[in-house]
Amino acid sequence: MRRFALLLLILIPFVLSACSNDKEIETSTPIITKEDHQQEQEQAQKQDEILAHLKNFNLEVSEESLLFLPPGKLMSDLSYEKDVEDIGFDTPTMERALQNKLTPELEKLTKETTNTEEIKKGLLSLLASPHYKEVIEKAKAYEPEFEEPYLPDPTLAEGTEEKNSTEKTIILLDASSSMLLTTEGKVKMDIAKEAVKSFAQTIGQTSEVSLVVYGHKGSESAADKEISCKGIEEIYPMGKYSKEQFHGAVDSFESKGWTPLAGAIEKAAEMSSSYDGVTTIYIVSDGAETCDGDPVQASKDLVQQNSGNKVNIIGFDVDSKTENQLKAVAEAGNGEYFRADNPEELKNTIQYKWLPSTLDLAFAFTMSPDGWEMVAEYKKGEEYPLLLRNIGRSESHRILDAIKIMAENEWITPDQESELRNWAHERNEELRDLYYAIYKTNREKADAKSQEIKQRVDEWVEKMKELKKERGDTW
Repeated sequence: MRRFALLLLILIPFVLSACSNDKEIETSTPIITKEDHQQEQEQAQKQDEILAHLKNFNLEVSEESLLFLPPGKLMSDLSYEKDVEDIGFDTPTMERALQNKLTPELEKLTKETTNTEEIKKGLLSLLASPHYKEVIEKAKAYEPEFEEPYLPDPTLAEGTEEKNSTEKTIILLDASSSMLLTTEGKVKMDIAKEAVKSFAQTIGQTSEVSLVVYGHKGSESAADKEISCKGIEEIYPMGKYSKEQFHGAVDSFESKGWTPLAGAIEKAAEMSSSYDGVTTIYIVSDGAETCDGDPVQASKDLVQQNSGNKVNIIGFDVDSKTENQLKAVAEAGNGEYFRADNPEELKNTIQYKWLPSTLDLAFAFTMSPDGWEMVAEYKKGEEYPLLLRNIGRSESHRILDAIKIMAENEWITPDQESELRNWAHERNEELRDLYYAIYKTNREKADAKSQEIKQRVDEWVEKMKELKKERGDTW
């Protein structure tokens, strides 16, 4: 018994110690409540939503990725004009208002993730330009707009005859309000102006030219009828053709009022009465007489003045009643009537049916784009790619400013700061390379179009030479 009591005394402290340890372990283990678990789930879900949002921001720099890149959260107030502004190599200072909005967003971002790739996407989610799509689409939509060469083909009509070098040509262009209507999506006045420009370029090589416009005064209202009907004006005086001055004259007026067709022919007759030789009139119109004149009689009077005079009319997108009147006017003026229902037909029917002279053919190369025209087209092709470059520079400065803010507040490590800065500079260089790539494509478009025009001119010259040879023309 003594031995048993002694053993019991020895074991009791160990048992008490073990119980005490169990209690300590039990009390040191935290109790996870239902609310704690729910909070952890919400935080994890929020983190997943943030990461899912960042997945929309592609770090790749390409046409496709930038077209679908969402705009930065803080860039809604950035105007297009400001975004595409050329800052050159300046280092702009971030506006205080943007900095105040950006700083808490950066703190939030770096608390949500420490992954450098996700921080990059986070910076884009805040600061990416909202204008990439617009600029890239415009850059890729570029098409060269060289002036189309006017290459008249006498084989399109019978009874052609050599042009008399002493002949003078008066172009009468209808600018009445009906020319404001559209055909195939284009304003008829704009189509007619381009056709007349091309026509004058060729006819002006060996003929003196005049441009008379009517219907461009007043308005289509009854109150303005008198001023509109009397508003017939020679805007390019009869003389040697000058491309710059002629184009300026064509672009100097707009469609407005009534249609004094008879008055315009009478104006041409008055002008031609002082000319030596014959006068050929070309009328481009989409409407009949509306100023109470008699255009048929006016056309007859012009021919009676000189039997060699002619009145040719191109009816552009006219109805049957108008066409009948215009046909009668052309017939009375010993000329021809041509119908043009669309822009392509207008281009084809405004053909001047004579064989060009050897001198004309010798200078036909001038109808192909020259060096100055190529420089102008290259500049147009570079316009929007260059704006893309400007956007990239501005965005790069915003990102670098954001990296500086995070570094100064020690929200990122020095290694992360270095990596992020390198990425910002590399992204800027990639945007510059994309600008060069798109611009190169646009230059190639201009080169290809220029070559295509040159080829057509060369083929036309060879065809005209063969026709002249067949007809025995030496000059």
